[in-house]
Amino acid sequence: MTTVLDLLSCYLDERGVGHVRLDGGVSWAARAEAQRTFDADPACEVFLLSTRAGGLGINLTAADTVIIYDSDWNPHQDLQAMDRCHRIGQTRPVLVLRLATGRSVEGRMLARAAEKLRLERVVIQKGAFLHVDEKKKGGAGGLSHEELLALLADEGREEAQGLQPQDASLSDEQLDAVLDRSHLLHNKARPYPDAGPGYEVVHQISGSGLLQGVE
Repeated sequence: MTTVLDLLSCYLDERGVGHVRLDGGVSWAARAEAQRTFDADPACEVFLLSTRAGGLGINLTAADTVIIYDSDWNPHQDLQAMDRCHRIGQTRPVLVLRLATGRSVEGRMLARAAEKLRLERVVIQKGAFLHVDEKKKGGAGGLSHEELLALLADEGREEAQGLQPQDASLSDEQLDAVLDRSHLLHNKARPYPDAGPGYEVVHQISGSGLLQGVE
Protein backbone atom coordinates (compact mmCIF):
# COMPACT_ATOMS: atom_id res chain seq x y z
CA MET A 1 0.00 0.00 0.00
CA THR A 2 2.95 2.38 0.46
CA THR A 3 4.99 1.47 -2.62
CA VAL A 4 4.10 4.81 -4.21
CA LEU A 5 5.54 6.57 -1.16
CA ASP A 6 8.78 4.59 -1.57
CA LEU A 7 9.07 5.74 -5.19
CA LEU A 8 8.24 9.35 -4.36
CA SER A 9 10.75 9.38 -1.51
CA CYS A 10 13.51 8.11 -3.83
CA TYR A 11 12.60 10.75 -6.41
CA LEU A 12 12.65 13.56 -3.85
CA ASP A 13 16.02 12.35 -2.53
CA GLU A 14 17.47 12.45 -6.05
CA ARG A 15 16.11 15.97 -6.54
CA GLY A 16 17.45 17.13 -3.18
CA VAL A 17 13.98 18.03 -1.87
CA GLY A 18 13.67 17.84 1.91
CA HIS A 19 10.74 15.73 3.07
CA VAL A 20 9.33 13.65 5.90
CA ARG A 21 7.16 10.55 5.72
CA LEU A 22 4.25 9.07 7.65
CA ASP A 23 2.72 5.64 7.08
CA GLY A 24 1.36 2.79 9.15
CA GLY A 25 4.85 1.67 10.20
CA VAL A 26 5.79 5.00 11.80
CA SER A 27 5.71 5.17 15.61
CA TRP A 28 3.74 7.87 17.41
CA ALA A 29 6.95 9.57 18.55
CA ALA A 30 8.33 9.65 15.00
CA ARG A 31 4.94 10.83 13.77
CA ALA A 32 4.99 13.84 16.11
CA GLU A 33 8.60 14.61 15.22
CA ALA A 34 7.79 14.53 11.49
CA GLN A 35 4.99 17.03 11.99
CA ARG A 36 7.23 19.35 14.04
CA THR A 37 9.94 19.17 11.38
CA PHE A 38 7.51 19.96 8.57
CA ASP A 39 6.03 22.90 10.49
CA ALA A 40 9.32 24.45 11.60
CA ASP A 41 12.01 23.57 9.04
CA PRO A 42 11.86 25.66 5.81
CA ALA A 43 14.07 23.07 4.09
CA CYS A 44 11.37 20.41 4.59
CA GLU A 45 9.08 21.08 1.63
CA VAL A 46 7.09 17.86 1.30
CA PHE A 47 5.12 15.70 3.73
CA LEU A 48 4.56 12.22 2.31
CA LEU A 49 1.73 10.31 3.96
CA SER A 50 -0.61 7.42 3.34
CA THR A 51 -4.24 8.49 3.61
CA ARG A 52 -5.08 5.59 5.93
CA ALA A 53 -2.33 6.42 8.44
CA GLY A 54 -2.29 10.20 8.09
CA GLY A 55 -5.95 10.96 7.57
CA LEU A 56 -6.62 11.70 11.25
CA GLY A 57 -4.90 13.29 14.21
CA ILE A 58 -2.42 15.63 12.53
CA ASN A 59 -2.44 19.31 11.65
CA LEU A 60 -0.67 20.28 8.42
CA THR A 61 -1.68 23.93 8.04
CA ALA A 62 1.92 24.65 7.04
CA ALA A 63 0.95 23.11 3.67
CA ASP A 64 -1.21 24.79 1.05
CA THR A 65 -1.07 22.09 -1.64
CA VAL A 66 -2.36 18.51 -1.49
CA ILE A 67 -1.43 16.05 -4.26
CA ILE A 68 -3.17 12.66 -4.23
CA TYR A 69 -1.12 10.17 -6.24
CA ASP A 70 -2.96 6.97 -5.32
CA SER A 71 -6.68 7.40 -4.60
CA ASP A 72 -8.44 5.28 -1.98
CA TRP A 73 -11.49 3.15 -2.76
CA ASN A 74 -13.20 4.91 0.14
CA PRO A 75 -13.56 8.59 -0.88
CA HIS A 76 -13.84 9.69 2.74
CA GLN A 77 -10.28 8.51 3.38
CA ASP A 78 -9.05 11.00 0.79
CA LEU A 79 -11.33 13.73 2.16
CA GLN A 80 -9.92 13.22 5.65
CA ALA A 81 -6.39 13.50 4.28
CA MET A 82 -7.26 16.72 2.42
CA ASP A 83 -8.79 18.07 5.61
CA ARG A 84 -5.39 17.92 7.35
CA CYS A 85 -4.51 21.20 5.60
CA HIS A 86 -7.84 22.81 6.47
CA ARG A 87 -7.39 22.88 10.23
CA ILE A 88 -7.92 25.99 12.35
CA GLY A 89 -5.02 28.33 11.68
CA GLN A 90 -4.91 27.88 7.90
CA THR A 91 -4.80 31.37 6.35
CA ARG A 92 -4.04 30.49 2.71
CA PRO A 93 -6.19 28.97 -0.04
CA VAL A 94 -5.50 25.26 -0.41
CA LEU A 95 -5.11 23.67 -3.84
CA VAL A 96 -5.92 19.95 -4.10
CA LEU A 97 -4.67 17.97 -7.11
CA ARG A 98 -5.64 14.37 -7.79
CA LEU A 99 -3.53 12.47 -10.33
CA ALA A 100 -5.20 9.65 -12.26
CA THR A 101 -4.19 7.44 -15.16
CA GLY A 102 -6.24 8.05 -18.29
CA ARG A 103 -8.03 5.14 -20.00
CA SER A 104 -7.60 2.87 -16.99
CA VAL A 105 -9.69 1.23 -14.28
CA GLU A 106 -8.73 4.14 -12.03
CA GLY A 107 -11.20 6.39 -13.84
CA ARG A 108 -14.08 4.03 -13.12
CA MET A 109 -12.93 3.71 -9.52
CA LEU A 110 -13.05 7.49 -9.09
CA ALA A 111 -16.50 7.56 -10.72
CA ARG A 112 -17.77 5.04 -8.15
CA ALA A 113 -16.22 7.14 -5.36
CA ALA A 114 -18.09 10.20 -6.66
CA GLU A 115 -21.32 8.17 -6.61
CA LYS A 116 -20.72 7.30 -2.95
CA LEU A 117 -20.35 10.98 -2.08
CA ARG A 118 -23.47 11.80 -4.09
CA LEU A 119 -25.42 9.13 -2.20
CA GLU A 120 -24.25 10.62 1.10
CA ARG A 121 -25.50 14.00 -0.03
CA VAL A 122 -28.93 12.59 -0.91
CA VAL A 123 -29.45 10.37 2.12
CA ILE A 124 -27.87 12.33 4.95
CA GLN A 125 -27.33 15.98 4.16
CA LYS A 126 -30.73 16.61 2.61
CA GLY A 127 -32.67 14.88 5.37
CA ALA A 128 -33.82 12.04 3.13
CA PHE A 129 -33.33 9.62 6.04
CA LEU A 130 -36.29 11.08 7.98
CA HIS A 131 -39.41 8.98 8.35
CA VAL A 132 -42.66 10.14 6.80
CA ASP A 133 -44.24 10.99 10.17
CA GLU A 134 -41.22 13.14 11.08
CA LYS A 135 -41.56 15.07 7.83
CA LYS A 136 -45.26 15.68 8.58
CA LYS A 137 -44.27 17.14 11.94
CA GLY A 138 -42.16 19.76 10.23
CA GLY A 139 -38.82 17.99 10.07
CA ALA A 140 -36.43 18.70 7.24
CA GLY A 141 -37.74 17.20 4.00
CA GLY A 142 -35.88 15.19 1.42
CA LEU A 143 -34.67 16.42 -1.93
CA SER A 144 -37.01 18.64 -3.88
CA HIS A 145 -37.98 17.80 -7.46
CA GLU A 146 -35.60 20.48 -8.75
CA GLU A 147 -32.72 19.20 -6.61
CA LEU A 148 -33.21 15.65 -7.86
CA LEU A 149 -33.20 16.83 -11.48
CA ALA A 150 -30.01 18.82 -10.86
CA LEU A 151 -28.39 15.81 -9.21
CA LEU A 152 -29.30 13.54 -12.12
CA ALA A 153 -28.00 16.13 -14.56
CA ASP A 154 -24.69 16.24 -12.68
CA GLU A 155 -24.45 12.44 -12.84
CA GLY A 156 -25.14 12.37 -16.57
CA ARG A 157 -22.59 15.09 -17.21
CA GLU A 158 -19.94 13.26 -15.19
CA GLU A 159 -20.61 10.02 -17.12
CA ALA A 160 -20.27 11.89 -20.41
CA GLN A 161 -17.01 13.48 -19.29
CA GLY A 162 -15.69 10.10 -18.20
CA LEU A 163 -16.24 8.74 -21.72
CA GLN A 164 -14.46 11.60 -23.44
CA PRO A 165 -11.03 10.61 -24.79
CA GLN A 166 -8.07 12.38 -23.22
CA ASP A 167 -5.51 11.81 -25.95
CA ALA A 168 -3.85 15.22 -25.70
CA SER A 169 -1.36 16.14 -23.01
CA LEU A 170 -1.00 19.35 -21.04
CA SER A 171 1.42 21.91 -22.41
CA ASP A 172 3.74 23.75 -20.02
CA GLU A 173 1.57 26.86 -20.35
CA GLN A 174 -1.63 24.93 -19.54
CA LEU A 175 0.01 23.25 -16.57
CA ASP A 176 1.17 26.64 -15.23
CA ALA A 177 -2.40 27.94 -15.59
CA VAL A 178 -3.89 24.99 -13.70
CA LEU A 179 -1.33 25.33 -10.90
CA ASP A 180 -1.80 29.10 -10.62
CA ARG A 181 -3.88 29.95 -7.55
CA SER A 182 -3.84 33.75 -7.80
CA HIS A 183 -7.58 33.75 -8.51
CA LEU A 184 -8.14 32.03 -5.15
CA LEU A 185 -6.12 34.67 -3.32
CA HIS A 186 -8.13 37.49 -4.87
CA ASN A 187 -11.48 35.66 -4.92
CA LYS A 188 -11.81 35.90 -8.70
CA ALA A 189 -13.21 33.57 -11.33
CA ARG A 190 -11.03 30.69 -12.46
CA PRO A 191 -8.96 31.81 -15.50
CA TYR A 192 -9.19 28.40 -17.20
CA PRO A 193 -12.12 26.11 -18.17
CA ASP A 194 -13.48 23.32 -15.98
CA ALA A 195 -12.08 20.67 -18.32
CA GLY A 196 -9.24 20.50 -20.79
CA PRO A 197 -6.71 18.07 -22.27
CA GLY A 198 -5.55 15.83 -19.47
CA TYR A 199 -7.33 17.60 -16.58
CA GLU A 200 -10.74 18.24 -15.09
CA VAL A 201 -11.78 20.54 -12.24
CA VAL A 202 -13.71 18.60 -9.60
CA HIS A 203 -15.94 20.58 -7.28
CA GLN A 204 -16.30 19.30 -3.74
CA ILE A 205 -19.71 17.64 -3.42
CA SER A 206 -19.44 16.13 0.06
CA GLY A 207 -20.56 19.37 1.67
CA SER A 208 -18.63 18.55 4.81
CA GLY A 209 -17.37 21.41 6.90
CA LEU A 210 -14.14 23.07 5.96
CA LEU A 211 -13.87 21.32 2.61
CA GLN A 212 -16.82 23.08 1.02
CA GLY A 213 -15.77 24.93 -2.10
CA VAL A 214 -12.22 23.62 -2.10
CA GLU A 215 -10.53 23.21 -5.47
